[in-house]
Amino acid sequence: MRSLGRAVGVLGVAVLTWAALSTPAGAAGVVGPKQFFTGVINGKDGNTTIPITIKMACFGPVRPGQTGHPMSGQTVAVHQLFPPSSTTASLGETGGDSTIGVFFAAPASAVSIGPAAGGTLVFTRYDKPKPLPTSLTLPCSGTGTVWFSPIPVVPPSRSASVPVDFVGQP
Repeated sequence: MRSLGRAVGVLGVAVLTWAALSTPAGAAGVVGPKQFFTGVINGKDGNTTIPITIKMACFGPVRPGQTGHPMSGQTVAVHQLFPPSSTTASLGETGGDSTIGVFFAAPASAVSIGPAAGGTLVFTRYDKPKPLPTSLTLPCSGTGTVWFSPIPVVPPSRSASVPVDFVGQP
Protein backbone atom coordinates (compact mmCIF):
# COMPACT_ATOMS: atom_id res chain seq x y z
CA MET A 1 0.00 0.00 0.00
CA ARG A 2 2.90 2.31 0.82
CA SER A 3 4.44 1.81 -2.65
CA LEU A 4 1.07 2.58 -4.28
CA GLY A 5 0.88 5.88 -2.37
CA ARG A 6 4.45 6.71 -3.41
CA ALA A 7 3.66 5.86 -7.06
CA VAL A 8 0.55 8.11 -6.99
CA GLY A 9 2.63 10.89 -5.42
CA VAL A 10 5.33 10.59 -8.11
CA LEU A 11 2.65 10.51 -10.82
CA GLY A 12 1.04 13.64 -9.33
CA VAL A 13 4.37 15.51 -9.34
CA ALA A 14 4.97 14.41 -12.94
CA VAL A 15 1.53 15.66 -14.04
CA LEU A 16 2.02 19.01 -12.27
CA THR A 17 5.48 19.39 -13.81
CA TRP A 18 4.09 18.58 -17.27
CA ALA A 19 1.26 21.12 -16.79
CA ALA A 20 3.71 23.81 -15.72
CA LEU A 21 5.98 23.14 -18.69
CA SER A 22 3.03 23.01 -21.09
CA THR A 23 1.87 26.51 -20.12
CA PRO A 24 3.57 29.02 -22.41
CA ALA A 25 5.97 31.44 -20.75
CA GLY A 26 4.24 34.74 -20.09
CA ALA A 27 0.78 33.21 -20.46
CA ALA A 28 -1.78 35.94 -19.88
CA GLY A 29 -3.90 35.85 -16.77
CA VAL A 30 -7.66 36.18 -16.95
CA VAL A 31 -9.24 39.50 -16.00
CA GLY A 32 -11.39 38.90 -12.96
CA PRO A 33 -13.13 40.64 -10.07
CA LYS A 34 -11.23 42.62 -7.43
CA GLN A 35 -8.03 43.04 -9.45
CA PHE A 36 -5.83 46.08 -9.96
CA PHE A 37 -4.56 46.94 -13.43
CA THR A 38 -3.01 49.55 -15.69
CA GLY A 39 -3.14 50.21 -19.40
CA VAL A 40 -0.21 49.48 -21.69
CA ILE A 41 0.36 51.38 -24.93
CA ASN A 42 3.08 50.37 -27.37
CA GLY A 43 4.62 48.12 -24.72
CA LYS A 44 4.91 50.94 -22.16
CA ASP A 45 3.21 50.62 -18.79
CA GLY A 46 0.71 53.42 -18.34
CA ASN A 47 1.23 53.56 -14.58
CA THR A 48 3.17 56.81 -15.04
CA THR A 49 2.76 60.56 -15.27
CA ILE A 50 4.95 60.71 -18.39
CA PRO A 51 2.79 60.65 -21.54
CA ILE A 52 3.17 57.71 -23.92
CA THR A 53 3.52 58.58 -27.60
CA ILE A 54 0.90 57.53 -30.13
CA LYS A 55 2.29 58.08 -33.63
CA MET A 56 -0.24 59.64 -35.96
CA ALA A 57 -0.29 59.36 -39.76
CA CYS A 58 -0.31 63.14 -40.12
CA PHE A 59 2.52 64.35 -42.34
CA GLY A 60 3.97 67.80 -42.85
CA PRO A 61 2.95 70.87 -40.86
CA VAL A 62 0.01 70.07 -38.59
CA ARG A 63 -2.81 72.62 -38.37
CA PRO A 64 -4.57 73.29 -35.05
CA GLY A 65 -7.51 70.92 -34.65
CA GLN A 66 -6.34 68.61 -37.44
CA THR A 67 -7.22 64.95 -36.99
CA GLY A 68 -5.86 61.79 -38.53
CA HIS A 69 -5.40 58.08 -37.96
CA PRO A 70 -2.88 56.19 -35.81
CA MET A 71 0.01 54.64 -37.69
CA SER A 72 -0.03 50.85 -37.96
CA GLY A 73 2.17 48.67 -35.76
CA GLN A 74 1.04 50.16 -32.44
CA THR A 75 -0.54 48.13 -29.66
CA VAL A 76 -2.75 48.39 -26.59
CA ALA A 77 -3.00 45.94 -23.68
CA VAL A 78 -3.88 45.73 -19.99
CA HIS A 79 -1.51 44.58 -17.26
CA GLN A 80 -2.45 43.30 -13.83
CA LEU A 81 -0.65 44.90 -10.90
CA PHE A 82 -0.23 43.13 -7.59
CA PRO A 83 0.25 44.23 -5.00
CA PRO A 84 -1.00 47.64 -6.12
CA SER A 85 0.79 50.85 -5.26
CA SER A 86 -1.48 52.90 -3.04
CA THR A 87 0.18 56.12 -4.26
CA THR A 88 -0.96 55.83 -7.87
CA ALA A 89 -4.28 57.49 -8.67
CA SER A 90 -4.18 56.27 -12.29
CA LEU A 91 -4.48 52.63 -11.26
CA GLY A 92 -7.64 50.78 -12.32
CA GLU A 93 -9.64 48.30 -10.27
CA THR A 94 -12.04 45.76 -11.75
CA GLY A 95 -14.45 45.74 -8.79
CA GLY A 96 -16.96 42.99 -9.61
CA ASP A 97 -16.25 43.10 -13.35
CA SER A 98 -14.13 40.90 -15.58
CA THR A 99 -13.96 42.85 -18.84
CA ILE A 100 -11.92 45.99 -19.59
CA GLY A 101 -12.72 48.33 -22.49
CA VAL A 102 -10.48 51.03 -24.00
CA PHE A 103 -11.70 54.60 -24.50
CA PHE A 104 -9.85 57.56 -26.04
CA ALA A 105 -10.45 61.14 -24.95
CA ALA A 106 -8.54 64.01 -26.49
CA PRO A 107 -9.05 67.72 -27.08
CA ALA A 108 -12.07 68.22 -29.35
CA SER A 109 -12.41 64.45 -29.65
CA ALA A 110 -13.78 61.59 -27.60
CA VAL A 111 -13.53 58.23 -29.25
CA SER A 112 -14.85 55.07 -27.65
CA ILE A 113 -13.70 51.74 -28.95
CA GLY A 114 -15.09 49.67 -26.12
CA PRO A 115 -18.21 47.50 -26.30
CA ALA A 116 -20.58 50.45 -25.81
CA ALA A 117 -19.45 51.78 -29.20
CA GLY A 118 -19.35 48.38 -30.86
CA GLY A 119 -15.57 48.62 -30.86
CA THR A 120 -13.00 45.89 -30.85
CA LEU A 121 -10.63 46.72 -28.01
CA VAL A 122 -12.13 44.77 -25.16
CA PHE A 123 -9.87 42.75 -22.90
CA THR A 124 -10.64 39.61 -20.91
CA ARG A 125 -6.95 38.64 -20.48
CA TYR A 126 -3.91 40.52 -19.24
CA ASP A 127 -0.71 41.00 -21.26
CA LYS A 128 -2.30 40.08 -24.62
CA PRO A 129 -1.63 43.12 -26.84
CA LYS A 130 -4.07 44.02 -29.58
CA PRO A 131 -3.36 46.31 -32.53
CA LEU A 132 -4.37 49.94 -32.11
CA PRO A 133 -7.01 50.36 -34.85
CA THR A 134 -5.79 52.59 -37.66
CA SER A 135 -9.43 53.45 -38.37
CA LEU A 136 -9.64 55.66 -35.26
CA THR A 137 -9.81 59.41 -35.82
CA LEU A 138 -7.66 61.18 -33.24
CA PRO A 139 -5.82 64.52 -33.00
CA CYS A 140 -2.66 64.85 -35.11
CA SER A 141 -0.92 66.57 -32.20
CA GLY A 142 -1.44 67.42 -28.57
CA THR A 143 -2.16 65.49 -25.41
CA GLY A 144 -4.99 63.29 -24.27
CA THR A 145 -5.95 60.44 -22.02
CA VAL A 146 -6.66 56.81 -22.82
CA TRP A 147 -9.04 55.25 -20.31
CA PHE A 148 -8.97 51.53 -19.56
CA SER A 149 -12.36 50.95 -17.95
CA PRO A 150 -14.05 47.96 -16.35
CA ILE A 151 -17.32 47.23 -18.11
CA PRO A 152 -19.63 48.39 -16.59
CA VAL A 153 -18.00 50.92 -14.23
CA VAL A 154 -19.85 50.20 -10.99
CA PRO A 155 -18.25 51.14 -7.64
CA PRO A 156 -15.83 50.06 -6.34
CA SER A 157 -14.45 49.56 -9.88
CA ARG A 158 -12.50 52.43 -11.41
CA SER A 159 -10.78 53.22 -14.68
CA ALA A 160 -7.04 53.41 -15.23
CA SER A 161 -5.96 56.61 -16.98
CA VAL A 162 -2.93 56.72 -19.27
CA PRO A 163 -1.61 60.10 -20.46
CA VAL A 164 -0.68 60.19 -24.14
CA ASP A 165 0.98 62.51 -26.66
CA PHE A 166 -0.39 62.43 -30.20
CA VAL A 167 2.57 63.04 -32.53
CA GLY A 168 2.28 63.63 -36.27
CA GLN A 169 5.14 62.29 -38.35
CA PRO A 170 7.58 64.68 -40.05
